[in-house]
Amino acid sequence: MRRGGRRMCKAKADDTPMNLFAETRSSGWWLAQVLRQFLRVVPGVTLALVVYLTVARITRLLAFLLPLKVILLAGSSGIPHYFRPFLADDQKNLGIVILSAASIAFYALTLFLEGHTRRLSDKAGADLMSAASVMSLVDNQRTEMQGNYARFMQIVSGGLFVLAGMVVLAVLAPLLAAYLCGLGLFFYALTAWALRGVTPLNGNRLADFITGQLGSYLNILSSVAFLSGFLIILLPFLREGGANVLVAIICFMLLRQMTSAMTGAVRDIVTLAQKRQLVDTLVFPNRQFHPSERNDQRTLRQLFGREERERLIAGALAPVREEGETLRIGWLDTSVQGMAEFSIVLEGTNGQERHFRLRVFAPRLRRMLENEDLLFRHVSRESVWAASIVARFTHGEHECIIYEAGTGVAPKGAAFTQAHQAFVANLWSVSVPAALVRTYSATHKAMQKRLTRDLVARMEIAVDTNEDADILARFLKALPAIRKTIAELPLCLNHPAFPPGDVAVGADGSPRVFGGWGQWSLMPLGAGLPASFLADDKYEGLLAQMRLRSPDMPASHLGQRQLIVVSACAQMERSILQGRMKAALTHAERAVTEMEATRRMAA
Repeated sequence: MRRGGRRMCKAKADDTPMNLFAETRSSGWWLAQVLRQFLRVVPGVTLALVVYLTVARITRLLAFLLPLKVILLAGSSGIPHYFRPFLADDQKNLGIVILSAASIAFYALTLFLEGHTRRLSDKAGADLMSAASVMSLVDNQRTEMQGNYARFMQIVSGGLFVLAGMVVLAVLAPLLAAYLCGLGLFFYALTAWALRGVTPLNGNRLADFITGQLGSYLNILSSVAFLSGFLIILLPFLREGGANVLVAIICFMLLRQMTSAMTGAVRDIVTLAQKRQLVDTLVFPNRQFHPSERNDQRTLRQLFGREERERLIAGALAPVREEGETLRIGWLDTSVQGMAEFSIVLEGTNGQERHFRLRVFAPRLRRMLENEDLLFRHVSRESVWAASIVARFTHGEHECIIYEAGTGVAPKGAAFTQAHQAFVANLWSVSVPAALVRTYSATHKAMQKRLTRDLVARMEIAVDTNEDADILARFLKALPAIRKTIAELPLCLNHPAFPPGDVAVGADGSPRVFGGWGQWSLMPLGAGLPASFLADDKYEGLLAQMRLRSPDMPASHLGQRQLIVVSACAQMERSILQGRMKAALTHAERAVTEMEATRRMAA
């Protein structure tokens, strides 16, 4: 089931319904404040940039307009009447040369102005940073400030270009100018109507499209304006009396540039409004930075308030809820960014309780859910002790899953360690379907193929002593044998973690795991062991449990040393990728020591 809208406008920072008129006033006032600060701190550069950018837009228009005039002149039998005030009948070739040279000159001037504006933007951004005197708040803060300043200048120059274009159109094609003004007002009214009163619980498809895909929405409006304006340009040619071809071409080119400038300005305003607090802190010396609530977190808070979540959960559990059962819901803190979690208890009249767990996933976690769904299309949830799903639905943009939570109690102390060990042994005993192996292998390189000499050589930076150098040399010498050992081990499912918050004891006493399945992987037996299982006495215990659970598993030839080798290599690879080269050398030493011991025993 799906309820509510997808999200509020990205520029919104409160819980009030969307109002485009209020947002326009607020954004316009903010834009004016920022520009006033720019004029106060770097007045000369700001005015120069606006002029340069506006002139660059005009010269770019002329650079592409003049070649069309050249083609018209070259293709005509004589001198067209609109060229006769400037060219005599015998000056056609001279006109072609002059217009061609002018086109090239205007394009070169455009490139020069754009390059000069970049240099001026960089200088102005640095001056503004010095005037604001702020600490470093984001990576590449100077570049951020320079980029924001350039966007503001593009907005102003784009607005001026559109206004100038409207004046030209009003002179050359009054009907087209009037039409564009009316169409712009219509687009604005349509957008305001679509966004009127929109909240996460009260939305519509058009509002979802506008707020979720603003760029596509603006491109559609721009295309409609351009194509319909093109039809207005053609109208004079459909009436008797003809029309001025040169005026039509000018209007056509100007229309294209104006729609592009307006679309870019609106997109830049929304982009800057999204990071308004950061912009204010970087621009104004008296304003401090305070991170605003993430859009998905704010939407989550609105979509899953107390009353709303009670209604949602009651509806989702209606098929399994017995008469007289009372519903209790509690918030659970979670370490996963973008996910919310709630405990659910159904208590019968006799005091007996049934436990469930609701997990709410933000859109950015959808990839994890897709990976989890892929896994459980090939492997049953019961076989890997994954918590069974009672209900699954969508609310707003959030995916919601209700799991059966067994007793609702997580194992603790020694019981938790035993449960973790049993869980790992059970994963090892699950036979991985060939289809799942093919799917995983299509996008993930096998571990023995990842352990290349180039990867191992990265540890050279941490070689400080002769002992370190000896470890690295021994490992490189043993690398072919190590890779062969890893390749001989069976692939098994690997679960990334086993935190207490993700586990509950099932009715049969075995653990039931809620999360982490979206980050599953296939690794050689022993490669995915957590650090707490790396003690030598744990390996044989895990192998024994695995053989007990799956007697047919081809593990009779496996021993503790092989598991230590693959586990140490996995830890070494992880450490190398994290840049912890000393730790990687330690794991490499353990792997090669066990490998050499295995060879001696075989001999």
